[in-house]
Amino acid sequence: MTRLAERTIWIRKFLRHGRKIASLTPSSRWLCKAMCRDIDSSRPQTIIELGAGTGPLTEMISQIMHPEGRFMSVEIDPELHKMATTRCPDVDIAKASVEALPELLAERGIDKVDVMLSCLPMPSMPQSVNQAVLETWKRTTTSGVYTQITQVPWWYLPVYRRAFQTVDFRFVTMNPPPGGVYHCSDLFDDFQTTERLPGKSAA
Repeated sequence: MTRLAERTIWIRKFLRHGRKIASLTPSSRWLCKAMCRDIDSSRPQTIIELGAGTGPLTEMISQIMHPEGRFMSVEIDPELHKMATTRCPDVDIAKASVEALPELLAERGIDKVDVMLSCLPMPSMPQSVNQAVLETWKRTTTSGVYTQITQVPWWYLPVYRRAFQTVDFRFVTMNPPPGGVYHCSDLFDDFQTTERLPGKSAA
């Protein structure tokens, strides 16, 4: 499948699902590179990607990671999962909700995660899903850094600063539209509270 066809499918899904899709277009290589800041090709790491989409970040991770590292991605949309799997046939891409992340890691015997990269629209997701993700990250992280993509630069900075004590934002101009990356650390102890946790609370 051509990149143009991928973009067409992605835009169609964005128009249909709105904020459930994190961005108008798949991530550019510059945005993917910014996401991969903490991937160290000189040593094996365990890397988790949340939301493979069409697979641009998945592909870059698989290319730069240490050959003895472990890499699992998660994508719930069947069509996007198929596209990402076709693009990256050697990557373990689970077709599941990230809410099942604890079970997915347990099935693979993963209890420590060195790098977790999220391409999900956390502010638009249910708080219960975000809580499951952040609790799993807090329990398994070795680096203490949670990396989150955004294509609405600075807009959601206050959202992540309510959950994390330290948020390092990198603006990426070479992306249609311009985007950025939040490198978050020092999760507040009471991050589960409605006032701190990103996402939509239950009605």
